[in-house]
Amino acid sequence: MIIFGTKGRSIKMDSGEFHCPNCNTPRTYNKKYVQDWFTLYFIPTFPVGSKKNEHIECEECSSIYHLDVIDHKPGLNDEEMASEYEKALQNVLCLMIIADNKVEDEEVKTVSDIFNKLTNNKKLSKVKIDKTIVKLKKNDLTVDEYLKDIRPYLNAEHRELIIKAMYYVAGSDGHLDDRESELLMYTAKVLEMTPAHIKGVLSELDKGAVN
Repeated sequence: MIIFGTKGRSIKMDSGEFHCPNCNTPRTYNKKYVQDWFTLYFIPTFPVGSKKNEHIECEECSSIYHLDVIDHKPGLNDEEMASEYEKALQNVLCLMIIADNKVEDEEVKTVSDIFNKLTNNKKLSKVKIDKTIVKLKKNDLTVDEYLKDIRPYLNAEHRELIIKAMYYVAGSDGHLDDRESELLMYTAKVLEMTPAHIKGVLSELDKGAVN
């Protein structure tokens, strides 16, 4: 009997020095990608398909990060990180409000409530939300640009919270239209969430909506 299949292998592309968030000290990193290989009797024989999932791996603790981690700021303390997270969260939630080109009172209220809940009762007033929306429309930046500075610091739980918060804002007016759905999925992609991860989060949200 011939036994064959495929197996993914991490291939080293480059290396260098970076500040590992887990070790909290300078370490050597390896830049890698995943390549599928055809296996014959469990032995890799030749690569198949294209390169995928480029990432940074700490040589010391083996933690895996998004490529942006190379720009990690070692001097960012807890207070600064919280400030950056709150700023990014505020912008992304307000982007969801204007995704369907309408500003609904219920969406504004939901953004305020969710922001307060996720930031230990930091207040986000309607006046501040309105000012943020005006700024977003003027700057016309993408969600990627609003998340790029904070993305390396976000763990899986933070990323899920952002997606769930956006979902609740979009659904607060009773429906999730195509543009809101597209922004939600694009944000998940920007946050480097895998399809399985996104599916699990949305399934959990759908179950909650039914219950």
